Amino acid sequence: MKKRALPIVALVAAGVMLLSSCGSGGTDAQGDSQAVVDPKTGFATYTGEPQKGGVVNVLGGVDFSHLDPAMGSDGNVLNLYNLLYRNLTQYKYNRETGELELVGDLAEDTGTPNADSTEWTFRLKEGVTFEDGSPITAEDVKFGIEHSFDPTLAIGLDYLQTYIEGAADYKGVFQDPKGLDSIKVVDDRTITIRTNEPMADFPNVIATAPGAPFPKDKVTKVDQIKNDPISSGPYKVEEYKPGESLTLVRNENWNADTDDIRPAYPDGYKFTVSLDQNTIDQRMMSGQGEDANAVSASTNPVVAANLAKITQDPKLAARTVQGLPSCNYFMIMNTSKDPLQDRKVREAISWATDKSSVVNASGGPQLADVAPNLLLPNVPDYEDYNPYATEGDKGDPEKAKQLLKEAGAEGLKLTMDVRALPMWQAQAEAVQQSLGKAGIEVELNVIDQAKFYEVIATKSQQNELAISGWCSNGWFSGEPLLGPLFDGTRITDTGNLNQSQIDDPELNKALAEAAVIPDLDEKNAAYAAINKQVVDLAPVVPLVRPRPLQLVGSNVGGAFANPSKTGYIDYSQLGLLEPEG
Repeated sequence: MKKRALPIVALVAAGVMLLSSCGSGGTDAQGDSQAVVDPKTGFATYTGEPQKGGVVNVLGGVDFSHLDPAMGSDGNVLNLYNLLYRNLTQYKYNRETGELELVGDLAEDTGTPNADSTEWTFRLKEGVTFEDGSPITAEDVKFGIEHSFDPTLAIGLDYLQTYIEGAADYKGVFQDPKGLDSIKVVDDRTITIRTNEPMADFPNVIATAPGAPFPKDKVTKVDQIKNDPISSGPYKVEEYKPGESLTLVRNENWNADTDDIRPAYPDGYKFTVSLDQNTIDQRMMSGQGEDANAVSASTNPVVAANLAKITQDPKLAARTVQGLPSCNYFMIMNTSKDPLQDRKVREAISWATDKSSVVNASGGPQLADVAPNLLLPNVPDYEDYNPYATEGDKGDPEKAKQLLKEAGAEGLKLTMDVRALPMWQAQAEAVQQSLGKAGIEVELNVIDQAKFYEVIATKSQQNELAISGWCSNGWFSGEPLLGPLFDGTRITDTGNLNQSQIDDPELNKALAEAAVIPDLDEKNAAYAAINKQVVDLAPVVPLVRPRPLQLVGSNVGGAFANPSKTGYIDYSQLGLLEPEG
């Protein structure tokens, strides 16, 4: 089977795992825990080997944004999709070696390109099925991809729509049942997909959520999947109560022999949502009753106020997993709004921002690092570029005032969109205070946590500023980290990921040229240069790279930070240590 190793990620992750394994010899020294503990932090790098059976509970404060994989883009819902849906390719992470690989999932391998990588052929494994036992065919893969292009659904990840030939103008299979000529069914198990330009990274593109297949003969309405998901993964939806809970049970027609990515230890998952953050922490720290079988959701890492209690109790620390820095949090500046069209005003805001206060609002240096730019340290050719560096990362309000004066933008009043989560609100308040020192008045507009991304991705609903984040889901490259956010040709009225609405011709040209470079070393170098170009244009202010904590119940095994799950715990690897306990 062809596999695509990602060595830079592997090297970084391996350092963490090797450090962990040379700590307590594979078990927590406190009591009989099976956890592997990092001797430097006391936190678990692995919570032990799960067994088959039982139900894993997940406690969260945020409902899932969408059950249709065409529509969701946040890390928590993408983590859920991996339980319900399979793609042609997917990421497989080996926690012991730290190696992250792109492998065939429904497909036998990661695909075969033509000479210039403008056409990719995938062959499905034998024995892959939907939840009703019907076989997954190449026609179902074509239908699933084309269903995701419907304008009412295409608000999630946009890579397929960007790179498949003709997809940008296609209105989806319900408006145009003929489908795209660029997606061709060769036979029941073989499909070819043409891209609109050479795309050596296309196997990474097809791994994104909108590539999930659905049975063409059973999906008859555009909103059917978001209301009634059809599973191709190891679990299916038994019951969904929006705003309350989601219950998954085993998909008895999932064929484990075709899937070496998802071990499917538990018999099911029970997600409880809309819980208060402090309630989640208190329940997880107490770990009583069914909460011994629970984990905190990736939307709800430990609040900073509870950090001391965890670090001072080795048993609590040994069932706490620290996430990997796979996300950049930043402040968006909407360049379509006056006076943020003026680069000098954006530079003033960049200079005024006290990033050290945002680190403290994110839990302090133990839980977050300053983000100097928009790439991540484990991206090849990464540089610590930061033209707005100040002593102690505290900002320079006087320099900001001078720039605002030169721009004729003194007395600036702006509104910032903020997600209704404790850490996000604390970050927003920290930025609000630091901009105030430069004479910029900021009003906070707090938005429901489940709907936040949809709101700020709708151009007509955006305000001048917003705090948001963007994470890697395994594809550590400048394309997924920079392209969707800063390519002006990808701006849309809804589902818009370029929320700064920056539309700079030189930047657009550089991104277009980088995407088609066949040599990966040259491509990485090009994106490193583009990273500097974006930071200089200042459409956003990079803020922090969180390293959040997730609490795990004492009976939950298989928990570790997975770089392909935005650095959080991978739900699909969880299980109970003692299912009958």
